[in-house]
Amino acid sequence: MTPIIAVILLMMMTVAAAGAAFFWFVRMQSELQGGSESHSSNLAETISTRAGIIVADLDGSTLNLYVKNEGGTDIPVETGSSHPTTTFTLQEAGGKVICSTYLDSSHASCSAGCGDSIQIGETQKIAMGLSSDCSLSSYVNNTAFNFELDFSGHSTAGGAFDK
Repeated sequence: MTPIIAVILLMMMTVAAAGAAFFWFVRMQSELQGGSESHSSNLAETISTRAGIIVADLDGSTLNLYVKNEGGTDIPVETGSSHPTTTFTLQEAGGKVICSTYLDSSHASCSAGCGDSIQIGETQKIAMGLSSDCSLSSYVNNTAFNFELDFSGHSTAGGAFDK
């Protein structure tokens, strides 16, 4: 009689272990699936966001950029030093970085187009007064420059202009 009870207990323990393993596996699968869905949603939004520079024009110390949203989601044009923010990087044509700052800082004060989102298909003017580290006053006319805008990691756009 004792061997029969032992076999029954072993079978019950095996069924309990299999049930626990099944529920653990289902929980792990749902956690992984939720993370994958979240990641793919963020990835799809990032992929569908695209900004293009239509015109870059330097007028005195003001850089006027006409940015078109060529993607499928709005592009935030954030200002301020804390994330999320739009970062502006200015370089000489040879690649030497002149300055890298956020929009509406003392180096790249924003007088138009900042703080709003660029709607899908919309072209928006962003006007920045370049001063301090970003000032181009020491460069001679016909000097070529490159720039890049990083819209809080949602999209980047860049281009070139001459002084």
